[in-house]
Amino acid sequence: MKWSDTGGRLEAPTGFSAVLTDKGTVRFAWDAVHDAEGYVIFRSDVPPSEHRGHFLELEGKGPAIKAGDLAIIRTRFFRAERGKRLTNRVWNANVDARPFKNKLIGWSDEPGNGNWTLVSHDTQTPVSEPGETFLRLSLAEREKVVLGSYNHSGLEQSWYEVLEPGRSYRFEVWMRGRSARPVTFSLAGFYGSNEARVDPIRFSITSEWKRYSGTFEVSKVHPSKQVGQMQLRIEGPGEVDIDNFRIYRDDADFLSFLPEDVARLEASGMGALRTHGFIKTGFATYDLNEITNPGGVSNTDGGNTLEQTLAEIARLKMDPWLQIEPHLSRDEWLGLAEYLAGTFDPEKDDPSSRPWAAKRSAQGHQPWVGRFDRILFEIGNETWNRLFAPWTFPPMTDAATGKRYSSGAVYGLYQEYVLSIFRDSPHWPELAPKLTPVIGGWSGFDYGFDASLASPNTPFMTHAAYNGGWDENEGPVRPDDAGLSSVLTHVLQTGLIRAERHRKAAVRIGAERGVPLFTGTYEAGPGYAMNGLNGAKVTPEQAADQEVAMKTVAAGTATLDAFLMRAAHGQKLQNYFTYGSGERWTSHAPWQKGGQTYPAWDLLAFFNNEALGDMLEVETLRVPTIDLPAARRREAVSNGPLVAVYATRSDDRLVLFIISRRVPGYPNMDHDGSTTVTVDLPITRAKSVTRISQSGNWTSHNVDSEGTRLVSESVPVPETLPILIVPSLPPGEIMIFVFEGTGQAK
Repeated sequence: MKWSDTGGRLEAPTGFSAVLTDKGTVRFAWDAVHDAEGYVIFRSDVPPSEHRGHFLELEGKGPAIKAGDLAIIRTRFFRAERGKRLTNRVWNANVDARPFKNKLIGWSDEPGNGNWTLVSHDTQTPVSEPGETFLRLSLAEREKVVLGSYNHSGLEQSWYEVLEPGRSYRFEVWMRGRSARPVTFSLAGFYGSNEARVDPIRFSITSEWKRYSGTFEVSKVHPSKQVGQMQLRIEGPGEVDIDNFRIYRDDADFLSFLPEDVARLEASGMGALRTHGFIKTGFATYDLNEITNPGGVSNTDGGNTLEQTLAEIARLKMDPWLQIEPHLSRDEWLGLAEYLAGTFDPEKDDPSSRPWAAKRSAQGHQPWVGRFDRILFEIGNETWNRLFAPWTFPPMTDAATGKRYSSGAVYGLYQEYVLSIFRDSPHWPELAPKLTPVIGGWSGFDYGFDASLASPNTPFMTHAAYNGGWDENEGPVRPDDAGLSSVLTHVLQTGLIRAERHRKAAVRIGAERGVPLFTGTYEAGPGYAMNGLNGAKVTPEQAADQEVAMKTVAAGTATLDAFLMRAAHGQKLQNYFTYGSGERWTSHAPWQKGGQTYPAWDLLAFFNNEALGDMLEVETLRVPTIDLPAARRREAVSNGPLVAVYATRSDDRLVLFIISRRVPGYPNMDHDGSTTVTVDLPITRAKSVTRISQSGNWTSHNVDSEGTRLVSESVPVPETLPILIVPSLPPGEIMIFVFEGTGQAK
């Protein structure tokens, strides 16, 4: 179509008609417009009288939005009305609809959903942990509404939880209403069938708020991959109010760590837990009031809140690594500082003068800064990654100066802006000694470098550092010679090179900004490819092979090797991804596969508990080497060492790590993979020596059962000190020696 060069406006078409043909199509007709070269057909979602253009009507008045500003607009929805929120174009588009749709019940204005709305609680509500609103259903005669989620499945899948026979699970809900029909809690799917039926729990509600609760158990393990739903069924007519519908294991409080989690995490020796509960919210997110509510009373995935998360981490005597998405207002950032550090005495202080400290105090907590050695603070998560949009930072131009800033620099400037707000808080003197800001970068480009330079008050710059997987643009690896060799040598082609690059960059940036910069990782460990992730195609067979490969002794060796290498390069903050039970990026097998620890986690836990101290410099004289060609994001390496030694020293305790990156007969058939190692130690005596190794061999794994574990044994003090001779270091394994009572270091 060509635009007419006729001046002025054309007249609107007249005589428009629409006729439904016998073929099921619609024929449009209208009177021709003089001088029109063509026509555009537009389908409107609203009648012409309601066409008001495209605009946002904001509450209140404030400073004008200027060119170059980054504006974040926020509103609250108390109904999910599909007819009002979605155009015809995105009517069935899940991505566009998700921010508006209620996950438990669906759209407010569609049949069968009770014409629901969210209603504000009375200030004196008897509901425990009520949050701001409750759900109100207005049910028609015989209208049946189901609230629930698909949350469990069986042995033929790994995404959903598998319910465990003998475990007691609890359901609870607060309700009131005028419906005369009973409410039913039940399980649909396998546990709703006659084969393994879990009896429904029925109860009648009254006009007053009341908590209804019950427990249930399953009699057998779900054998297939059918997904099951736990649901609440309500039938009209009548008005019914609902709040805090919760289902959880009965041996722990709601959203608390389970007993096995507490035991495993305490045994891990970790210093901090990095939260993921406050990120990935997309366009439907939280404000400060919501994120400081009790657990479950939040729009975050899983219902995580600061109150619940901080209390659980404090219970473990660890430190929190908080990720808060970058959409809070200035007043909310000030409120966060108060919530973390502000004191409040109910006998003396006015709640209106310190509302956030008062809220925390009412929850039963003293200032959080008193519970932790430090609070690591990170804005968002991978703020360069479009997967986490809209909470990413674009490149921007300063309208006042015309200066162009990279996306990383904008991130750093925003971090500095938030830190400046914290410094304006009257509670900054209490918060400052505990707050440790962190920049999350990426090893693939200079995003983190630019951000760190723009935020001189941030001491840590971190990046992800996986051994292979989709982060490294590598497909699923097989548990064969070539596959495990690639896992063991990843540190040579990628990890070592990037660690050195970050070390040099930190020195340069620290000098340029006049404040030291430290490096680390926000995620690291065995890497995985996953079907559909970044367009990857992984067959079930490939996924199964990858599971074995990345949970072998060799993969555990490679993980600790990478962590030790980065520590030797000055990285003071390293984070394993992720604690949890299941497949891929997890630390433990699920209960139905034995619940055992995977080798990588086992070795890191040993390091945390037994080997912290000063990293000693190690000089390598002669070891077997390998030439590795460039591949994907790996660089070519000549004479890469296939044996590595690391050492830490604390007082009169020396810990020595001897690592083999060799695979028997690979790539040449002239060796069996074992290596004789001789180490010149910085000690001449020791009162005792303990040797730690892994049972099985380099291919043993813990996917389906405990195929390998750490073995600790006392060995005689070598008569050859300061020389230690290891006659046969097995391929793909790590051997650890702990020397006690060594005297002073030389």
